[in-house]
Amino acid sequence: MRRLWGGVLLSLGVFLIVLAGMLPFFVADRAIETPIDQYAKTVAPGPGTYFDTASFSEKRADLTATRIVKGDVAASSGDVGVWDVSVAVETGDGSLVRASLDRVAFDRKTAQSVDCCGAAADGEPVRHEGVSYKFPFDTAKQDHLFWDVNSRKSYPARYISEEELQGLTVYKFIQEIPGQQLRTTEVPGSLVGESDQSYEAPVWYQNTRTVWVEPKTGVIVKGNEQTRTTLRNSQGQDRVVVLEADLTFDEATQKQQADLARDGRSSIDLIRLWLPLAALLIGLILLAAAVLVLRSGDRGRPAAPATEEPEPALR
Repeated sequence: MRRLWGGVLLSLGVFLIVLAGMLPFFVADRAIETPIDQYAKTVAPGPGTYFDTASFSEKRADLTATRIVKGDVAASSGDVGVWDVSVAVETGDGSLVRASLDRVAFDRKTAQSVDCCGAAADGEPVRHEGVSYKFPFDTAKQDHLFWDVNSRKSYPARYISEEELQGLTVYKFIQEIPGQQLRTTEVPGSLVGESDQSYEAPVWYQNTRTVWVEPKTGVIVKGNEQTRTTLRNSQGQDRVVVLEADLTFDEATQKQQADLARDGRSSIDLIRLWLPLAALLIGLILLAAAVLVLRSGDRGRPAAPATEEPEPALR
């Protein structure tokens, strides 16, 4: 019986030691992925100027950008996540200044965009590139191609520095979106200094986006946008500010994002560190117990009787 229990303990010990070696590498690579049932709301207030269509004039105001990220569980799969992301910029009294709707599909392990699942911007099919609303797990200190829904293009987010934020070590990235024409919009010519009664004014856009990323999880803890959209005349001069704002995640949003990152870090550490250590420790204990059981079994077995030599026959 002791040999049986010793064999069982030995087998379990070897299994746990092998498992301890597999967990940080093979198992973790398969288990660590972005959840598909995501729901998050971020709020970014700040001062700005916008074009008020009611008074047909530019106005200064405190603005707020509210972003809601909602996972489409039905459209997602084991490898690909699908998020619907809405952003609304509003004045203090709730007047809408700008809105966008982005549907993005991405690899749940690498966070890189995937061209599938009805990916679109403001209802128009579009091919996303790079990362969108989350950086990769184990974010590297290097440039990352980062999606911009307004221009419907991706531009590098340059690594700047390592900083401390909300009690976490974060990486700071800055994305410069160059000035460009997004489209044209029909306006009275007088609005932009044109003599024509009606004029197709170029909508000019540029943006500087800064994000602070918790590297282990890829969660954006803090974000800032210094954005500017204008209407130009035929000489390429900015004549009307459609939206100019400096918007930053508020303190509550930063704390919320930091908590999200901490929860993610805990889950990752559990798979990569604590479970392997526990498996290794228990495995070693079981091996030691197996050795003791097997040895005690050998000591408890009675010794075989000595064989007497036959006396030589008398001649």
